[in-house]
Amino acid sequence: MSEKKLRRLPLAAAALVACVSAQAEYQSPDGKFRLSGFGTIGVVRNGTDDAEFNYPGQLGGATKRASLNPDSKIAVQGTYKLSPTVSATTQVLTKYDAEGQYIPNIEWAFAKWQAAPALSFRAGRMGAPYFMVSDFRDVGYANTMARPNIDVYGQVPVSQFQGADASYQMNIGSSTVVTTLWAGDSKAQFAAAVTSPPLEVLIQGQIGLNIQADLSEGWSLRLGHMQGKLSLSNSKSRQLADFANQLAAGATQYASSAAPDAANGATAAASFAQVDPLVNPSSLDASFTGVGLTYDQDAWVISGEFTKRKVAELAADTTAWYGNVGYRVGKFTPYFGLSKIKSDRRASNPVVLANLASAPDINAQSAVLHSLVDNVLGFQKMDQKTTTLGVRWDAMSNLAIKAQLDRITKPADSNGMFFVPDPASTTAQNFLNSKRAVNVMTLSVDFVF
Repeated sequence: MSEKKLRRLPLAAAALVACVSAQAEYQSPDGKFRLSGFGTIGVVRNGTDDAEFNYPGQLGGATKRASLNPDSKIAVQGTYKLSPTVSATTQVLTKYDAEGQYIPNIEWAFAKWQAAPALSFRAGRMGAPYFMVSDFRDVGYANTMARPNIDVYGQVPVSQFQGADASYQMNIGSSTVVTTLWAGDSKAQFAAAVTSPPLEVLIQGQIGLNIQADLSEGWSLRLGHMQGKLSLSNSKSRQLADFANQLAAGATQYASSAAPDAANGATAAASFAQVDPLVNPSSLDASFTGVGLTYDQDAWVISGEFTKRKVAELAADTTAWYGNVGYRVGKFTPYFGLSKIKSDRRASNPVVLANLASAPDINAQSAVLHSLVDNVLGFQKMDQKTTTLGVRWDAMSNLAIKAQLDRITKPADSNGMFFVPDPASTTAQNFLNSKRAVNVMTLSVDFVF
């Protein structure tokens, strides 16, 4: 049995055991300690072998050969009450990651102080509150659909932050409004291709404000905004920058020669010098804004979000949205959804790439450098739209089975949100440069215990 299959066994075994023996959360006799958990066993089949369907950031996913990797996970969460107003919470989550492994990770580890009935403070590692369901985005049972909408939730490559937040709750008429101010740093790995080590993603100095309003008659509204400093790099991009700097030195020397086209050497030198900040961006201004609305009353369950991501330089500015409608019929909830993500601005820096392509033949590797830079920047080409049709069956009080079909359409010059293992391959280039419509089928079992 392969090493990769061996890595799946602990997850699958734990999930099956939990699924069979699932029961209400455990609470100690004195009421101070609570233990609970959740998990998903999900099988996904993609309609093409040219690109893989996964949750953005994972190293690989599903092709025409069905895969457990995109959605399968299991987590255990414990909370201990240190005093009537102070508690500590830890959550350990295992899911497929950017290195192609299932390794338990401490997703949450924070302390909470309920300073007053309406005022609370938390500090430690917590879920990054970019989206409407950030706190339970991994809890499949808590979501109507098989997974949070990827067109929207795939925009941000981090799911947690280390820092602090303060929340204040107030009643305004028949509505309850919770305002949360938060600050901290986020760190994660993001797999852009199997030919490159995962990107190291760091968002520092984040400051965010979220407002959650539970309105009357089943409506809920959420507004959120954050801003921070984004840095991205990996060993390949650093090597690429070193190579470019060497070429810049050669081009500078060429520019000082008496060659007829020596002036072109200065242009090339300037382009080579820009490769480092282009592929190893540091402390770029970044912001994320989202508006979400839900309705859950009687048989209807409706949700939607509209988001905008803005990042200087490397990553694309994006606008994304989704809308989902479900209707409960006994234990079954058929649902329908539409979503779209659009690149408002791509930061591929065509001037630099054009200059690299037309650089004088002082070094034949300049064309290679152009190709490598283009590949590094290629992951930002993510435009796509999705139509979703599915059904949820609440088979037990703590177990739900879902079947979902996604019809994903991407334009030419976009990889959509698909994972392309080798961006330089002919297959990958054909996928990138053609308009495609791909069907993705999902069957999942979500449970809580």
